[in-house]
Amino acid sequence: MKSAINLRHLRAFVAVARDSSFTRAAERLLLSQSALTVTVRQLEEHLGVALFNRTTRQVMLTVDGESLLIAAERIIGDFDRALAEVTETAKQRQGRVPIAVVPSVATRLMPPLVRGFHEIYPDIRITLRDDNGRGVHRQVLDHDVEFGISNVWRPYPELEFTPLTSDRFGLVCRRDDPLAREEGPFNWAGIDQKRLFIMAADTGFYTALQDTPEFVERCPTPAGEVLAMVTMLDMVRAGLGITLLPELARPAAVESELVFRRLTNPAVHRHLCLIRRRNEALSQGARRVWDYIRAQVPREIELTAAP
Repeated sequence: MKSAINLRHLRAFVAVARDSSFTRAAERLLLSQSALTVTVRQLEEHLGVALFNRTTRQVMLTVDGESLLIAAERIIGDFDRALAEVTETAKQRQGRVPIAVVPSVATRLMPPLVRGFHEIYPDIRITLRDDNGRGVHRQVLDHDVEFGISNVWRPYPELEFTPLTSDRFGLVCRRDDPLAREEGPFNWAGIDQKRLFIMAADTGFYTALQDTPEFVERCPTPAGEVLAMVTMLDMVRAGLGITLLPELARPAAVESELVFRRLTNPAVHRHLCLIRRRNEALSQGARRVWDYIRAQVPREIELTAAP
């Protein structure tokens, strides 16, 4: 039975044809001359033709050998270029890691993480693609990113959810609102649904609140829903109502117009996860970012810089 022909045979043939010598070709391929001779003979036996005219002084291509040389060089060139392109693409993927994150994570959680990661891995660049809860899930499902950070907007079987951290919901109102007169946690019983605006159903905030019996019981028909968090905060600043947001989404410490009061009886948490496609390996760069985030993020976020 004839041996199977592979690139090793073609590379050996091309090397001998270019050098017109088994000795020089063997040296360039780091092979023994006998091993190179056997490899070329296997190729000739498989094709059923002689590829070289051998004499004591020189090695010359036969007519069949000249025909094969053109095809062999093309095949080897195409293969080497394909390998180079795949390798370069892999390097680029490892050097740039896009992550889909909900806006509150992008603005409050990720900046110090990105800075700390770049100090350790300066050659890996993290890019953030902020989106609402549904958008983060969709980016991961569509292979736009290797992983994302959000809560479970919908339990897709194609996705794997790894618990990361949680943050607590609170009431956000204007500083001159009667609800801001007292300090400390705020009881659910004090929420007036006629004044309450919440984030829309596409967001992780909405799904987290819908899992809270107190919210469903006391706020079945809020005053309205808003898709963008910046719009929500502008509405509260304008005195149109109040809202409920988790710790990471609350106004920054320098905010002078708004107040954040943590909800109690019960305390309600949003549970954030690292989200990736099930049974798919992360690239080397993405794995390093994933592991760093898991190691650095505390199990529960509590921002104590503002009341």
